Amino acid sequence: MPRNRYKIILIKEGKFDLKQFNLTLFQIISFFCIFFVFIFLLSFFSSRQMLHWVNKTEIQKHKVDNQLIIDNYEFDKNRIDTLLKQLELIKKQDENLRKLVKLPPIHNDIRKMGFGGVDDEVDDMKELNYLFPENNFNFNNMNDEMNRVERLIKLELLSYEEIDNVINNDKNKILSYPAIYPVKNGDLNLSSNYGYRLDPFSKKYKFHDGHDFSSRIGSDVFSTANGKVIKSKYWGSFGNYVEIDHGNGYVTAYGHLSSRDVKLGDKVYRGQKIGEVGNTGRSTAPHLHYEVKYNNKSVNPIDYYFNISIN
Repeated sequence: MPRNRYKIILIKEGKFDLKQFNLTLFQIISFFCIFFVFIFLLSFFSSRQMLHWVNKTEIQKHKVDNQLIIDNYEFDKNRIDTLLKQLELIKKQDENLRKLVKLPPIHNDIRKMGFGGVDDEVDDMKELNYLFPENNFNFNNMNDEMNRVERLIKLELLSYEEIDNVINNDKNKILSYPAIYPVKNGDLNLSSNYGYRLDPFSKKYKFHDGHDFSSRIGSDVFSTANGKVIKSKYWGSFGNYVEIDHGNGYVTAYGHLSSRDVKLGDKVYRGQKIGEVGNTGRSTAPHLHYEVKYNNKSVNPIDYYFNISIN
């Protein structure tokens, strides 16, 4: 028998049955090498398949999570846009109220000013942006818009606090200042402005010292400020006519009424019904003639509407 050979003996249990194999050292080493290579390859491909499955699962999970982020982003963006539109309306109302109480308007440069930095938050947003490379996703802009909303809310709170202080200190004077439309939806029903116009009777240009509001006969007419009735009668070309003294030099007049609900000497308040629209006196169609006088001189009523109309 050649030297350096090894013998492997297999014995079957319960029987005297022997099998033997003669192997060289080279054959044994070769067998184990092949066996380990097989195990390695099997492990390698199995791990790759496992890794691929895990990655696919993770990717799917991230897709679901990203879609939730996108949905939340769109929802929050729409909410911010809605808030900014509402704040724009509040800003206009704030400007009207400041004008009503004789406060100076807030300059646009002040509205654009910030309230301090948010560098850490901005850096965090930059870290998120690369995950959403699409142009319609910008977390930095959203952060800026949120800061803008917060800034505007703070500014409006300060402004309304200032307005509230002025009102509390001079409430009676403010309530005596003409500030609303004399009819419902006055901004929509205004049919003739203050100034020169073609007179419907003489067909010549004449100065019109008030506003005309077209409306159906019987529509409510409201006092535009607190005051005292100094005229309530049928008065020439004005037909049924009411005049109210509000103090501080202000007087308002209401003409062509179909009926008068107040009499001489009555005290009235802003928004109180004082009569109804009509077609009395020198009139071509149902309407209200409305005037504002300051120190016995007619002034343009357009400067005395503050979007606080009767609804």
